Amino acid sequence: MTIRLFNTMTKKKEAFKPLKSKQVKLFVCGVTVYDYTHLGHARTYSFYDTLVRFLNHQGYKVKYIQNVTDVGHLLDTGEDRILKKAREEKKNPLEIAQLYLNHWMEMMEKMKIDKPDLMPRATEHIKEITKQISDIIKNGYAYIANGSVYFDVSKFKGYGKLSKKIPNELKAGARVGINVDKTDPHDFALWIQAPPEHVLRWESPWSVGYPGWHVEDTAIAVRYFGPQYDVHGGAIELAFPHHEAEIAQAEAATGKKPYVKYWVHTGLLTINKQKMSKSVGNIVMISDMVEKWGPEALRLWIASTNYRKPIDYNENDLEVAKKRMERIGSTLERIKENIGKGGSKRIFSAKLEKLKKEFFKAMEDDFNTPLALSKFFEIITLVNKHIYNGKFSNSDLKLSQDVIKELGEFFQIIPEKKKAQLPKAVLDLIRKREAARKIGNFELADKIRNEIREKYGVVIEDTKDGFRWKSAD
Repeated sequence: MTIRLFNTMTKKKEAFKPLKSKQVKLFVCGVTVYDYTHLGHARTYSFYDTLVRFLNHQGYKVKYIQNVTDVGHLLDTGEDRILKKAREEKKNPLEIAQLYLNHWMEMMEKMKIDKPDLMPRATEHIKEITKQISDIIKNGYAYIANGSVYFDVSKFKGYGKLSKKIPNELKAGARVGINVDKTDPHDFALWIQAPPEHVLRWESPWSVGYPGWHVEDTAIAVRYFGPQYDVHGGAIELAFPHHEAEIAQAEAATGKKPYVKYWVHTGLLTINKQKMSKSVGNIVMISDMVEKWGPEALRLWIASTNYRKPIDYNENDLEVAKKRMERIGSTLERIKENIGKGGSKRIFSAKLEKLKKEFFKAMEDDFNTPLALSKFFEIITLVNKHIYNGKFSNSDLKLSQDVIKELGEFFQIIPEKKKAQLPKAVLDLIRKREAARKIGNFELADKIRNEIREKYGVVIEDTKDGFRWKSAD
C-alpha cells in the first residue's frame, strides 16, 4: 500500500512519492539553542523520529537534516534570544549556544530519538546565507535599506500560499515589530545591520551584521539538498511566518517551484489546555518528564494522539501510558518464559499476521499512530490470552516476540529489561501457584501467594494478562 501524507500546502492527504525514487530528503526546523528544551520539543521530534524509522523500515533511504539556530532568532522586541540569554547568564553567546545544544543532544538521547544525519549550525553557514541573499536581491525580490536587507513581499506573488493568508491580512512586523526602514510592514529581514553591542556579527556586501531567522533555514537546506526536496517538517506554529518566508526566499533565489513537495506539521502541546509560556509559568521540561515517567511512557503517550492534533499534558494520561508500557514488558517476559513449552502446530499466528498488516495500514494512512497502537495492543491481548489458556505453539510465541519488538521499535516503547530478577525459590512457588489456579484450587494458590509475600517480600498480582509482581515495600 502507498503511504499517504497530509500536506499542509494542499490541506489534503497525498500519495507519498519522493522526487527521486526511494530517496527521501527531510528537513525539520531545529531548536533555537538559548534555553533548556521543553515537552513541546519532545512531542515534535518524537514524531519525526517515528516517521524516519518507519520510512527506513519500508525501504526508503532517508537523509534527515535538523538545523541549529544559534543566531538571528529575534524576540518581538527585536533582541536576539541568544544574546539576551548570554547577557542574563554573563557568558559568551557561543558558550550559551553550545551549552544548550549539548543539552538538546542529551535530551534526544534520553528520549530515544535518533540523531539526524546532519545538524548544521547557522553560524557555520554565513557564506551560504549571504550567497542566497545576494541571489534574492539580484532576482528583484529584496531591497537594501541602511545596511539591512529586506524581502519585498509584494514582489512574490505566491506569498501566503502555505498559511492561506494574504499580505494585507497579516500582522505587521513579523517578529521584530514595526521598522521604518521597510517599504512595507509585512516585509521581513534577510540581513540585519548589527549595532555596536551585537557580539555575533559578520562582514557582508551590505554591512557588518547577522542573518535573519528565516533565511538561515533555506540557505542550509539548499546547500545540502539543492533547490527542491521532499519533506519539510516542524510544529504548526512555524507555518506562518517562518515557513511562509522560507518558501518565498528559496523560490525567489532559485526560481524552482515548488521548494518543498510535502509540508508536514505537528500539532501544539498544551498544559491544562493552555499554551506553554514562561509568563504563565507552565513550562514543562523534558529532563523532568524523562526522570518522572521514563522515555518509553512519554513516547507512548505522544504517539497515542494523532501527530497533527493538539495534545494536552495531564498526569492521568501519563499514568495510563506507563501502565500500558509495563504491560508490553510483562508480555515479552511471559513470552520468554513460555517459549519451549508449546506445541508444534501454529494456533494464532494467522491472527497475529492480520493485526500486523492492519498496523502497517494505519501507519501508511498519514501515520495514524493511535489506530496503529490499538492494533499493537490487540496483539498484546491476543498473545496473553493464548498463553493464559495454554493454547500456543513455540512458533506462535517466537513470531509474537518478533512482531512486538518490530512494531514497538517505531515508537521506542519497548521497555528496558528489568534488572531485578526473582530468586529461583520464588519462581518455583509461582509455578506451583499457577498450577493450583489452573485446576481451580484457589485456596492453595492464595496460601502460596501469602507465603511468597511473607518470606520474600514479593507481591503477586493477578491481571487479565496473567500475573505480575512487585516489591512489597
